[in-house]
Amino acid sequence: PQIVEKVFSFTEEEGLYVPVMNDILMHFNMDRTVYFATLDQYKYNPAVLFAVGEGSPVTACADGQVVKIFNNEEIGVAVVLDLGNGYQATYGQLASYSVGIGDYVEANQVFATVGRPTKYYVEEGNNLYFALEKDGVAVNPEGMFLP
Repeated sequence: PQIVEKVFSFTEEEGLYVPVMNDILMHFNMDRTVYFATLDQYKYNPAVLFAVGEGSPVTACADGQVVKIFNNEEIGVAVVLDLGNGYQATYGQLASYSVGIGDYVEANQVFATVGRPTKYYVEEGNNLYFALEKDGVAVNPEGMFLP
């Protein structure tokens, strides 16, 4: 059997599917600092945090390939998708995921569930951490979300 490698070429014009259907708890902001209640400090926010209950399904924002899965104390369990054209989406604060490194996901495919907030986000409550980067630089995904 021949192995077919998929090529992804995300563009901002195509837009992103919202990874969870819930309100934004904290907006992306790299222009000025945002108050983080748990940390009791102001800092830049390279992600969008969605207020969403534990166990809620998380969907892929676009077609992509899983390139990294990790766990750290700030965003907890996280999955990184390569969307192509230098874009990568990072999903954090996950309870579980049903993908492995190298797996392909389709836009709107459920691949994870939301977990409990890490110690960095106790006061903010349960949330999905969603960050988008282009060539390693944080970009604001909010204007790209499809209605």
